[in-house]
Amino acid sequence: MTLQLVVITGASGGIGRAIASRMSREGYGVLIHYSSNRAAAELLAQKIRDAGGLAWTQQADLSHDDGIVGLRDRVRRLLDQQPDMELSGLVNNAASMLGPKFGEAQSATFDSYFAVNARAPLLLTQELAPLMFAGGSVVNISSAAAHFASPGDIIYAMTKSALEAFTRHAAPSLARQGVRINSVIPGFTDNGHAAFADPDIRAHMSSFAAMGGVARPSDIAAAVYFLISEESARTTGSAIDVSGGSTIAARPSTSSSLRSLLRDDTGVGPSVRLRHDAVT
Repeated sequence: MTLQLVVITGASGGIGRAIASRMSREGYGVLIHYSSNRAAAELLAQKIRDAGGLAWTQQADLSHDDGIVGLRDRVRRLLDQQPDMELSGLVNNAASMLGPKFGEAQSATFDSYFAVNARAPLLLTQELAPLMFAGGSVVNISSAAAHFASPGDIIYAMTKSALEAFTRHAAPSLARQGVRINSVIPGFTDNGHAAFADPDIRAHMSSFAAMGGVARPSDIAAAVYFLISEESARTTGSAIDVSGGSTIAARPSTSSSLRSLLRDDTGVGPSVRLRHDAVT
């Protein structure tokens, strides 16, 4: 029986962890990429192994070519070591978050965000898609921030718009290899951050969604599983919106107010801005 391997970037926490757990429960082997939180990545891998699944970890700084090459080489080694394993999926989940607002954006920050959020998914897909069997799938994790005005987090929103454009424009080329590529669009998702425990902040986040409330990481993982699985065999170049209706302009955007709440009430500041182990 052939084992199917899925590579998940930014998988040490939040949405990435939920994706890795769901894919493992569905019988896939998972390569858990992380940037800095080795302990969380190893703990997740061990939990998957304890439940009878297969999991490996790999550290890589995806803002640099060396990190992308290192992750590609780890995939090649795994495939060489296990002849009964095929690469069936890549989930581009890693992202830098909480970027500067419009008036504070600088070139260095712009470059660092685009390197992780847009450039790395393109280059990783170029490197790993040729290793996939026909029927393989790439899933890009976008954000509802790409679909409403977000001047308080403008660079992050721009990177997610670029990621969705990449999804559409890469689809014809990848289709010739028998590989599909799609995006998933989360809204506010409770990834365990302290902000989600604050009633005022949570109510503000909830107000963006036509359905109200905020998502669970498992909601996004379910959409990813569908797009990786053969259930989506005729789906490519598309986007699945799991934002609860946040992208249909059910309310005016006030992202700057959210930024104020996050800074004033939870102490979130520059120290978390460039982490790419989690995504909204």
